[in-house]
Amino acid sequence: MPKSILHYQQECFATYLDLVGLPKDYKYIDGNPIRPLVPVETARHSLMIVGAYPSARFESRGGRLLPVADNLAPFHPELYFDGVRSRKQESAHGLEKFILRPLAVSRSRCWITDLVKVFLFKPEHLSNYNRQNHHPNFEPTRSDFSKYAARSLTFLADEIQLAQPVLILTLGEEVARVVANNFHLTAERLLNGVPYQITVVKQVCTVAHVAHPDACRRSSVWRSRTSKQMRSLRTFLKEKGIVTNSRYGT
Repeated sequence: MPKSILHYQQECFATYLDLVGLPKDYKYIDGNPIRPLVPVETARHSLMIVGAYPSARFESRGGRLLPVADNLAPFHPELYFDGVRSRKQESAHGLEKFILRPLAVSRSRCWITDLVKVFLFKPEHLSNYNRQNHHPNFEPTRSDFSKYAARSLTFLADEIQLAQPVLILTLGEEVARVVANNFHLTAERLLNGVPYQITVVKQVCTVAHVAHPDACRRSSVWRSRTSKQMRSLRTFLKEKGIVTNSRYGT
C-alpha cells in the first residue's frame, strides 16, 4: 500500500496510463500530453468526492471547440480564455453550487478525485480534430468509460485507504454503478443520496450516490432532488463532526 499521499500521487502519475490500458500516443492536438489528474485536495477523515473523469481545457478553432490541454486538478475552479471568450470549468462551478455550498463543507475539508484519472475523447472531439487536419491514431475513449473505471478501482481503493473518509460521495450514474457494482437499479433509485456501507476492493466505507453537478445544471428535476438530498446529508455530516456550524467553509 502507498506509504503516504505523496507516494500515491507520484505512483499514480507514473503508472496510471499503462496500468489501465490507455491507447499508446494518447495526446491532445499539438502534441500536448495527457496526464493523470491525481488528487491534490486531499483532506483526510472528512468528505471524499468522486467524479467520473476530468474535463479538459478547450480552445476555439474554426468555430469548433477542441480539447487542447489537461485541467490543473480534479474539479479545479479554472478560468481561462479559449480564443473567443473566457471559459470556466463548469463541473467545478457546479460542484460548488449544487454540492459543497448546500452541505456547508469547503473544498479544504474534502478529498476530491475522479474514478478515471484522464480526459476521455468523445467522437465529436476527434471529428473536430480531423477538421483541423489532425488524425489521432486512437478511437474515441469515452465509450470505454466502464472498462477504464473498473481498472481504476484499485487506485480509488488506495485513496480510500489514505483518506479514511467519513463519507464518500459519488457523482453521477456511471461512477455509482461501477463503485456499487450495480447495473440493475434505475438512475433514480441508485442516485438516492442515502449513505450505506459498501466494500470497494476490500475497503469497507460509507458511500452515498448523487447526481453529477452537470446533471443538476441541465435538469430541474435532478436539481430539486439533489437539493433535498444535500439537506439530509448535511445533517449526517454534522452528526459526524464534519459540518460544525451553519457557516459555509467551516
